[in-house]
Amino acid sequence: MKLKISSFGRKHGPIAADVILDVRCLENPFWVPELKELSGLDLPVQDYILAHSGDYMLRLQRLLELHLSFAQERGFEELHIAFGCTGGRHRSVCTAELMAKALTAAGYSVELCHRDLKI
Repeated sequence: MKLKISSFGRKHGPIAADVILDVRCLENPFWVPELKELSGLDLPVQDYILAHSGDYMLRLQRLLELHLSFAQERGFEELHIAFGCTGGRHRSVCTAELMAKALTAAGYSVELCHRDLKI
């Protein structure tokens, strides 16, 4: 099964995807002066989000792997999973990156897109 994983900023409009997860529940690096100008691609931002999210990422990965196993059993050929935060720069990008890496390691073919990172 082919996966497309996207990040997006809700303030830039909706996204069409099969599964959309709102990660605004995570601590926002935007409010940390030394992280504000970075993005979810940067290790300090990823470290900050991981340090403040407990086992959220691990549980999210397990949920997605369960969802994907059911989708495969039903014959899905592709699935689009999108992660949204406020601006599409920190939390959604980090989550999309980490999930893309984890699901690639689990054997899925993953295409990754950060819709609003350059805005």
